[in-house]
Amino acid sequence: GDYYASCMDTQAIERAGLASIKPLLDKAQHVKDARSWMTALVELHKVGIPVVWNEAADADFKDSATAVTELDAGGLGLPDRDYYVKPMFKDKLDAYRAHVARMLALAGTPPAKVDAAAGDVVAIESELAKLTKTSVEQRDPQAAYNAMDAKGLAKLTRSIDWKAYFKALGVAPSAKIVVGTPKYFAALDGLRTRFKPAQWASYFTYQLLEHQAIALPQAFDDEAFALDKAITGQPEKADRAKRCVAATASALGELLGQQYVAKYFPAQAKQAASNLVEAIDQAMSGEIAQLDWMSDATKQVAEHKLATVSRMVGYPERWRSYDFDVRRDDFGGDLLRAQAFEHHHVMARAGKPVDRGEWRANVFEVDAYYEPTANSTAILAGGLQPPFFGLDRAVAANLGGTGMIIGHELTHGFDDQGAQFDASGNLASWWQPADKAAFDAKARCVADQYQTFEAAPGQFVNGRLTLGEDIADLGGVKMAFLAYRALRKGAAKTYVADGFTEDQQFFLAVGQAWCAKYRPEELLRFLTSDPHAPAKFRVYGMLRNFPAFAQAWSCAPGTPMHPAKTCAVW
Repeated sequence: GDYYASCMDTQAIERAGLASIKPLLDKAQHVKDARSWMTALVELHKVGIPVVWNEAADADFKDSATAVTELDAGGLGLPDRDYYVKPMFKDKLDAYRAHVARMLALAGTPPAKVDAAAGDVVAIESELAKLTKTSVEQRDPQAAYNAMDAKGLAKLTRSIDWKAYFKALGVAPSAKIVVGTPKYFAALDGLRTRFKPAQWASYFTYQLLEHQAIALPQAFDDEAFALDKAITGQPEKADRAKRCVAATASALGELLGQQYVAKYFPAQAKQAASNLVEAIDQAMSGEIAQLDWMSDATKQVAEHKLATVSRMVGYPERWRSYDFDVRRDDFGGDLLRAQAFEHHHVMARAGKPVDRGEWRANVFEVDAYYEPTANSTAILAGGLQPPFFGLDRAVAANLGGTGMIIGHELTHGFDDQGAQFDASGNLASWWQPADKAAFDAKARCVADQYQTFEAAPGQFVNGRLTLGEDIADLGGVKMAFLAYRALRKGAAKTYVADGFTEDQQFFLAVGQAWCAKYRPEELLRFLTSDPHAPAKFRVYGMLRNFPAFAQAWSCAPGTPMHPAKTCAVW
């Protein structure tokens, strides 16, 4: 409550001005040499602002029981590297440059220098973008796993005193450090000397202002929204109350989650959802057993992996605590303290056993996820609400809404990425060569088909980017349908609702789960960087490839939803 109230107290925020960030701003604005460059970077990293590179600590792909320090490309202000390097985004890059200039001007950059300073920010980020992997390249876990020790990292980027960097962060790195994009870090020495200290000062200053804008006077908050408007097409800024709820959720998610669960997710809902997970798991096990393209040897390993999936439903068994000060009249300070706490929480995992019971999303989010290194799936309480799920809803409706999502997450363990991890969560091959070749061929069928989906004139789904989600969609709806049929088998009575059969009710629930609309700008961003296909094409893609849909709705052969050629993996 105090955190939310501080966010809503705009008068206090106006009175504070830039006071909350002044120590950081002084360091960012006064980069004079290599030493002050490093100081500014470290201080921004401490509060979770990923200038120049991203750092984290998470499960080691090759030893998933232990967390390792991870470093990768970062530091961009636009949604994806393509915004900097592709001509089709020139108008967005121009709008970004103008926005950066206005933001720097608000912080005191002289009018005569502000355009050049904004150009410096864009120039630095453009060079970082050229070294950053594409969204498709980032989906390759093998290529992302470049393990080295401290000496290897020091050779890769010689101008960084890595020992001093981690000491200043207040965390000890793991003995093994995983670098996602080695060429990126190999180029940093040159970029540090190519751009002058004053240019880096503008970059650090802008990044600080942008990340903290919601806690700064309204002029900064309004200017931050101007960028959102240019990128997403959103015409009006969301109410402050909604944005403060989101800020509170980001800072204190599990405290808020406890109250959400107490109000909106009774124990019987958790049990009912767990029963659906079990039914879908059994359906998937049955399907694996009868695959005609997989050998018995690989089937046995796949069955074992499925059987060992950790199923987390609704909410954690134990909740996190938060150890930082929250002051009702200091939102700027609250935000910085929350970010610093979370950054340290993540980085402190390095070298320690992985807590596989830790949830990676807030329970009130309408979402679910699969974590390959833990071989675990989490179905969040927020997604176990109408229209996805309800205790008073029919089996067909629940399996079409929530069941499809549960099946989707279980299938992620066997999509093009998940299939590279074994039952223990390690990046290791468990396939017979012929089976893997058959899997890859089926995956190509999916990718090639989705490439033909035109989301807007001349703009198509990138089937290579969305492949993992598409495979999971195709498997998810199938497993949910089979589970629904199994649960209703032998029922004394079937139910027709508003003229729709139970099969049709199942598919209506699938469609309703993905109701969405996109503005043109947001659709372009989605197609560029999001690993999911736009909602319409998720429904279209998964159901046109599932013969039970055509049968339920009597779609004639050769029509769009009953095509001659379909794709299926699981």
